[in-house]
Amino acid sequence: MSKEKQEGNKYDKIFKENIEEVVLPLVGKYLGLDIIKTEKLEAKLQTTIERETDLLRIITTKDGKRRILHLEFQSENEKDMIYRVKEYDGIVQRKYQLPMLHFIVFLAQGRMTMRTQLKEDEVFSEFKVLNISELRFDKMIESQIPEEIVLAILSDFRGEQSEDIIRSIILKLIASSKSKADLRKFIQQLHVLAKLRKLDKETIKVSDSMPITIDLTDHALYIKGAEESAIKTKRAAIIKMLKRDMPIKDIADIQDVTIDYVIQIKNELHEKEVKRNAIINQLKEGVSVEDIAESQDITIDEVIAIKNELDQKED
Repeated sequence: MSKEKQEGNKYDKIFKENIEEVVLPLVGKYLGLDIIKTEKLEAKLQTTIERETDLLRIITTKDGKRRILHLEFQSENEKDMIYRVKEYDGIVQRKYQLPMLHFIVFLAQGRMTMRTQLKEDEVFSEFKVLNISELRFDKMIESQIPEEIVLAILSDFRGEQSEDIIRSIILKLIASSKSKADLRKFIQQLHVLAKLRKLDKETIKVSDSMPITIDLTDHALYIKGAEESAIKTKRAAIIKMLKRDMPIKDIADIQDVTIDYVIQIKNELHEKEVKRNAIINQLKEGVSVEDIAESQDITIDEVIAIKNELDQKED
């Protein structure tokens, strides 16, 4: 996983942890939604759908406009056809970024009863934006909810000195947190979010000078993360050396690991390459993504990633 992806996951985690207490109320407050009830849905969406259209072409008309023409041949009335076409529209437009024309050629006898048009509130045309950097700091800091207070680090400081703002946030978190464990969690979140505004150094400086300091380096998650990072760094270095065909014994000596450990990584790389080649062959033979994932004991996402790489090379 890339460094940028890992950083993004840290921010996502904070907002997911605080979503019920603050994110939904904030959305309702600033976007004018009077939310009286919420029902939780599965957050992981199935983005690995393998779809194949009957016909897909980029066309250019006399007026010089380029569009995507999509045809489907239907031998029966399909209840959810309108949503299937909507799904095609999103997938294809994301890839080619051109307007689409959809046509269904109905082959069955009798009347066609499928819906051909989305209702007004089913049509996607825009998304609303809640830009936290435009929210006033002085309004957010008035909250008694620590999950909202910690987000003030991302708000509009209105010309105030960043260190003064950070100090105010920490003092308010101390006052509003219900326990030391909660305070520790919110201070950690503050340190992570501060990176989004390049205020991490200022946040460390201010928190270190406060009467109540929380040493993040003593935290179990910090220690575990540091250890995992060191292991990943060493493993990456070993892989790089193996790709340069350096002798196994030399790699073990340089990285201060056992020869067996280097051999283990070398075998893993070989197995990974063998599996990748097998997946590529199956894709070329037209085996479905789902069947490949099951036969190779990997996720559908991993198969699709390889498929996308092949598609890009062909393009």
